[in-house]
Parts: sequence; C-alpha cells; structure tokens
Amino acid sequence: MSNLPTPAEGIVTAATSPHPSAADALRIGQLIESDGPGGAESVMLQLSCELRRRGHAVHPAVFGGGEGWLSGRLSDEGFEPFLPRITGRLPLDVRLLYSMCRWARRNQCDVLHAHDFTMGVYAALVGRLTRVPYVITMHGGLYYASSQRRRVAMRWAARGARAFVGVSPATCAQLAECLGLPSRVVACVPNGVAPLPGDRSRVRAELGVRDADRLILAVGNLYPVKGHRVLIDAAGMLSTMHGLPGWRVAIAGRGGEEELLHQRIRALTLDRHVSLLGLRSDIGDLLAAADVWVMPSLSEGLPMALLEAMFAGLPIVASNVGGIPSLIQDAITGVLVPPENHTLLAERIADLLRAPAFAAALGSRARAVAREGYSVSRMAERYAELYGTVSPSSSSHQ
Repeated sequence: MSNLPTPAEGIVTAATSPHPSAADALRIGQLIESDGPGGAESVMLQLSCELRRRGHAVHPAVFGGGEGWLSGRLSDEGFEPFLPRITGRLPLDVRLLYSMCRWARRNQCDVLHAHDFTMGVYAALVGRLTRVPYVITMHGGLYYASSQRRRVAMRWAARGARAFVGVSPATCAQLAECLGLPSRVVACVPNGVAPLPGDRSRVRAELGVRDADRLILAVGNLYPVKGHRVLIDAAGMLSTMHGLPGWRVAIAGRGGEEELLHQRIRALTLDRHVSLLGLRSDIGDLLAAADVWVMPSLSEGLPMALLEAMFAGLPIVASNVGGIPSLIQDAITGVLVPPENHTLLAERIADLLRAPAFAAALGSRARAVAREGYSVSRMAERYAELYGTVSPSSSSHQ
C-alpha cells in the first residue's frame, strides 16, 4: 500500500480504544441544521451510529420542520432526535437557544459536535451558556462566507471551539483564509463511509441497459454547483464519437435544476442516452449497476458520494476542485478534469469506455485507498481523539 496516496499530512489520527470504559464513555450531542438527504447529513448519521457502537451515548439534534429524511433515519436506528424549530427572526432565535440549552443540560452532554454554519454558531452559544465544550465541522459549503456578519459569527464560534474541523485539506485552507485564522487551528478529519452492497442486475434491467452497454452514473442533488449540466453537455459530445461501446448516463438526485436539465437533454436529443432518476434510496444497487462514475462538480468539500464510488471499486472521472484531489490521484486512482469543461470530460469518459482494463485498475486502486483511510471506523477514531480531550467529569452540567 505504500505506493498509494494516503490522507494528507495534518489529518487527525487516533490511537483511542474502539470501546471506551464506562468512566471514559462520553455523552455527545450531534447537531445539524438540515433534515434532507445530503453528504453532511449522512456523515452525522453514520458517525452517530459508530460512536454509539463504541459505547458512547449520542443525542442527535436536527432542526424540525424539514423534509424528515435525516430525523427519520435517526429514529429508524433507535435514536430519539431532538427537533428544535426556528420560531423567531434571524440572526438569533432566543427561544431556540433556550430550548437547546435545556436539551444539552437534560442529556448532560459532555461535548457538542455541530455540523456546518448555523448549528456551529448555536453550539457556540449553547456551549458558553452551559459550559459544555463544542466541536464544529465544516463540510465545504461557502455560504458562511456570503456576508461579513456570517464571517464574523463563524470566526467567533471557531475561536471558542475545542476543535474547528474541515473535512479535507482544501476545505481547511479555505476556512483559514476566509476567516482569517491561523492554519494550525483548523484540524482535518476526512469523512468516512460504509461500503454499500448492491444488486447489479436489477437497476440495469430497470433502465434497459444491455449487458454489453456501459452505464455512466452520477449521484448528487440537482443544484448548479454539482455540474450536472456539464455532464449532459459531455454526453452530447459522446453521442457524436465513433468506436465507443453502447452507453447510458444516469443521474440520481433531486433539486431545483431538474426541469432545466430535462430541457437540456431534450435540446441535445439525448432522451435515449440520459436519464434523471430523481431521489433514490438504492444507491448500493446504482453503484453495483454502474461501469463508470462521474462527479462534474464546480465546488466540493470531501464528497461522501465520491467515497461510496471508491468503495464500490468504480473507475471515476471527477472535477479537480475542493477536496477531490486529496482522494483522487490523476491516472492512478481516477481521472481528474477541470470544472465546467464538458469537452475534456467527454474525452476522459470515452477513454475509460475504450480501455476497460485501465478503468478496472483505477477502480481497484481507488477502493484500496478508501478502505485504508476513509472508513466510518477511521472517521470515528479521529473524532474520538478530539472528543477525548474532554472527560465526563470535566463538564459542568448546570
């Protein structure tokens, strides 16, 4: 494994016991603002399950009144999620803050772990009022940088955190630069995922993909930043190329760009080549059915969907943005292309379609990297090291 890329220097590593003694077990509040399907939400869900498996008590909090995707899955896993609601006017909802303080005290939380901007700021307020230390993880979105007021709030919250975390070296550097923080104060803890088993034949039969055809898969919400329009334009170029095996493109996800993408598909007469699948719960089956995986994003942190594709051993073509290059080494564990360049994207996809042995080697090496450094277990170990600076007896529960 020494010749394969490993997580970047500066990433938190851990030597903590996977099962703490009763005296060392922590009561951990996990907080996130979104209740919809997404990468950060999946991280919180999987991290909560793994921490509980290791003997810690986990108390999740999700803003109520949302889609119910994350809170529903937390409930399915046996958690009792706290669903606070924003009832007042932003930037600060005093009633919400009061209810979150009561929740933290009632559960005697030893540490709060907030994901992304809004819950990061509220965790900082709750932590100061209840004297509970807090950790903030930023997953790569840039909306905290959209105004001076948000940047000031985020900087204030970060400076009081027990740990301020980015999910990739690129995310950490971006956080430090945007917030004017020394780079040494931003820890790097990569996301981790669990391998997804799947049934290859079911989805291919559903889509009418023949055994000899290649299925090109993209997974992500239908937002402009995910670059699905670029993939559709690349498919338009693929349709003009000669010497390719039969192929289909499937895009799984839901979002506000759906109708615009449908219009682009019709304009390029790609109806028989490109399918928008909507929100899917059978990602394991989709990965098993695919032959090439594409992430044409314009911006990313450390994408969970990319890690899932790596665990599935798929050959990957991805944009050279955000944390993606920390996962994919060009021509070794995948293929990198500039963002918003549909011509190069089409050419690199065509290269993999023409060279199945090379594509299979890329996928095999990507899977080895994922198993080595990006499992849920490794992610939990790294966070346990950060939490481990907190002892249950050190927190004041008032």
